[in-house]
This record gives sequence, structure tokens and C-alpha cells, in this order.
Amino acid sequence: MTMTSPGDLLLTLLSAWNEADAGARDTLLDEALAASFTYEDPHAPEPFVGAKGMGQYLTIFRRNLPDASLHPMAAPRVTHGTALVEARLDRNGLKFARLLFVGHAKDGVLTRVTGFVESE
Repeated sequence: MTMTSPGDLLLTLLSAWNEADAGARDTLLDEALAASFTYEDPHAPEPFVGAKGMGQYLTIFRRNLPDASLHPMAAPRVTHGTALVEARLDRNGLKFARLLFVGHAKDGVLTRVTGFVESE
């Protein structure tokens, strides 16, 4: 399946946060991310590059927060090659944090995503 909407691509990336199986998670990342993809957020020690870097980051996330789940709060807002998604991070079924993700896409893949985190 070829996804070209920046919003669909961003939702695919966000679904990878909830995927406990590393192989399935890597498949999602490979579908949505450019080889030169960069991800950054305030909890990342530095930007992560490529699907491999993002996969490693999500493995650490899943290990540290196995009870966490990420939920988009509405359909992505899209303008040209940029998508914005508001999301909620739950832990043990309780609201934990609010997040905002901004993704940039080109040629049917995400090239950059920045996440912003606020306490709930």
C-alpha cells in the first residue's frame, strides 16, 4: 500500500508507539519513514535518524513504559506536505501526558517529525 498523505503517514508512525512486537513495529516504520528521516522530542537525548534510529528509540520507550499507549485525539490536520496530530499518552489506562506531533513528508514518506510533550 502506498501512502502519500502526510496525515496517514504520521498516524502510521504513531501506531508504531503502541506496537509491542519489534518486527511489526519495524515494518510500520519502514512503510512510513524516509531513509533520511529525523525525529526529535524533549525526551530524546538527540534527534534520531532513519527507521532504525526511530525503532531503537521506540524499543527504549516500550521497555521504560510498557503500560503506556498513545492515542491520536482527532484526525490529522494537513497542509501541503505537513501534518499535525494532537495525541494523549495514557499509562495504566490513566491520562499521563498530552502530545503534539508535527510531521513533514515528501515523495510519500515522512522526512521529519517533531514531538512536543505537556504534562496532563
